[in-house]
Amino acid sequence: MSTINQIWEVYRACWNVTDPQERMNKLEKIMTNDFEYHDPNVTLKGHEQLAEYMEQFQKEFKGMSFVISDFNFHHNRSLAHWNMVDEKKEMIANGIDFAYYKNGRIQQITGFFKEN
Repeated sequence: MSTINQIWEVYRACWNVTDPQERMNKLEKIMTNDFEYHDPNVTLKGHEQLAEYMEQFQKEFKGMSFVISDFNFHHNRSLAHWNMVDEKKEMIANGIDFAYYKNGRIQQITGFFKEN
């Protein structure tokens, strides 16, 4: 990946990739081997656990996707503001993701949003 913005776009898009192998291939390219993910609902380690979580999301929230409304990056860290939208592009929820990068790959993501 040539830019952090491109890496983040691949990550965002993975939430809607339905083919498990394609999703795993994409995640492996943009994340470190010791990747960690945290949000109010879970703590995950590794690409496999995140890929499974993404698949569960797709089953629970059919037709939903994420739109990045603001993205900032400095010193191997990024902050992304996002909206979860339905098929009509109407906002259902919003949140913020903080990420840390190592050697041009995502090493850790911490998501913040209101729990249901």
